[in-house]
Amino acid sequence: MADRVCLTVPAGQRLMHKIPCHWEEDSGDGTLISVALGSLDWNAIVLDEKTVDLEVCVLLKSEEGSSEPPTMHWLQQKGSGRTFQGRFVPSEDSNLLEQAGKGTTMEEIIFEFDNSYSWWTDKQIELITIRSRSEANPPPLPLPALSPMSLPPRASDPCGSEEVQGVPELRTPNDVAVDENTDASRFISQLDAFLAIAEEKCQKDDLQLANAQGLLAQVQQLRQTCKDMLQPARGTGST
Repeated sequence: MADRVCLTVPAGQRLMHKIPCHWEEDSGDGTLISVALGSLDWNAIVLDEKTVDLEVCVLLKSEEGSSEPPTMHWLQQKGSGRTFQGRFVPSEDSNLLEQAGKGTTMEEIIFEFDNSYSWWTDKQIELITIRSRSEANPPPLPLPALSPMSLPPRASDPCGSEEVQGVPELRTPNDVAVDENTDASRFISQLDAFLAIAEEKCQKDDLQLANAQGLLAQVQQLRQTCKDMLQPARGTGST
């Protein structure tokens, strides 16, 4: 929320401009909600290249029923000039938070323009303020309940008309021809490709490991077994 006001400080007098720390806003459905100050930025300019004194403070009041008088928390000490800028964020002011912990609340921001030293000249001031409300963190929404997932088909209970294929024994020749379109054929082809990579790496890197030659021989033997199992299917597909 941005506000722009033009103030006149009479000669030899002071002028106070107040901004509330709590106000009401439209929630969007026609109802009003009470909001608190989250931050305030200000920019004051004295027109006609004149000067004025300015100090900014926040008025703090004790909670109801307390006999403690209101106190002032200074945001900008009194100073003289032509332009004034400042920013106030209550949640980042440690001194203010300490006082708030003792039961005090922010009532209003007070701008006091002092022209008492100038007996003959009025001062025109343009004050621009930008207020933002305090955004409280909304409570987390509950996560929707997950629907139970269907269990995967069991090996003893195949789904539909598909038959469960067992993993073939690769160390012994298989008398049954392997169809290229079966899962077993694809598995054997992939295994042969992995073994080819391992065989090439062993020969290229010349591994100096215990039993490395024996392991390489087993890899070669296993690759030959894969080729023997795939040969009938490939021969059938070529005719």
